[in-house]
Amino acid sequence: MAKLTLNVEPDVIQAAKNYASAHHISLSKLVTQFLRDLPQTSPDFLTQLHETILQEGFQEPSEDAEAFRRAHVQRKYQ
Repeated sequence: MAKLTLNVEPDVIQAAKNYASAHHISLSKLVTQFLRDLPQTSPDFLTQLHETILQEGFQEPSEDAEAFRRAHVQRKYQ
């Protein structure tokens, strides 16, 4: 099993935790199931998905994403 770090708005995290708790599953299992349910389709679908995410306010990581990741990991494990 691999670990994954995500940046998610606090209210979304709380809603996901509440949902997982109400359904007696862990948040990890909930996310895993969601990712497994994503369609395994053509690159065109993924391009459409990416465009939709960008339209809904997702921001591409900065060019210095590695520095951001390192800072996050450092804060997380202090």
